[in-house]
Amino acid sequence: MLIVLRPPEAAGPLFIGAAGEEAVGILRELGQPLLLCGMRGSEPGWGVERPSGLFISLRFDAGRVDAVELCRPSNGGDVVTYDGLDVFTTPAADLVTRLRADTTVVEEEREDQRRFTAPDLLLTFWQFTTEIPDGYDRSHLHGVLVGRVRDYR
Repeated sequence: MLIVLRPPEAAGPLFIGAAGEEAVGILRELGQPLLLCGMRGSEPGWGVERPSGLFISLRFDAGRVDAVELCRPSNGGDVVTYDGLDVFTTPAADLVTRLRADTTVVEEEREDQRRFTAPDLLLTFWQFTTEIPDGYDRSHLHGVLVGRVRDYR
């Protein structure tokens, strides 16, 4: 499956601002939806794990999708692209360079990850900087979020 990121509007068939029921229906077409716990001050979300290991989650505000998050697949089968580049197989430096050619990018170091946020696009990429799960490469991205970035910790 190919998922094309179109920030700030969508990630593949999942649109920012879509009604919750509609978005969960789309997740059902992608796999078995799982109810995700809501964090402090947020509504519960929904997610699906694809056979490739790609995890797609939806975050909600007032019953509408406010963010779509995609986490790196563990094997082939699903591809996530931004501006023609494969988000998870293109080196992070190359993808961020391409992003910076079009918009402002804010880089942030967190305790276990590096984030690259393009606020005008509502787009955030991140990579692990400390404990790297098996099969992951420190030079590649591990996740992407289209939508409003909030601290869910």
